[in-house]
Amino acid sequence: MASAFGPRLFRRSTSSVPAARSLGRRMTLHAATALIAFAALQIWLVSSAIAAGAPSMLTIVALVFLLAIAVPVARLTERRWYHLSRQALASWGLHARFRRDVRRLWVAALTLPFLWVSGAMAATDAIAAIVK
Repeated sequence: MASAFGPRLFRRSTSSVPAARSLGRRMTLHAATALIAFAALQIWLVSSAIAAGAPSMLTIVALVFLLAIAVPVARLTERRWYHLSRQALASWGLHARFRRDVRRLWVAALTLPFLWVSGAMAATDAIAAIVK
């Protein structure tokens, strides 16, 4: 029996836009993994800095930095993409924004520990030079 409706047009072809709903879950995975990488890198750098002679107060500052800045920023990014994926229609522009935000998240997670720990080490050296 032949169908009067022809091929299904609502199915996606290979060149169509991926579903927007998966972006929220994917950003959650990226945010969690980037936060773990950030924390691991920060722990390694702070322990290396303390072994090199930095004050042990640096560990408390590192924990505060992680809890006060890194966790809320990752959560805010993840929550924004969760809501965007629920409300927005799939488009290549949305996916370009997603890739840009993922890139920014990972660049921040991999560079900020180096920047702030080296800045903290320079500040403690400067303070030690002024005190002497």
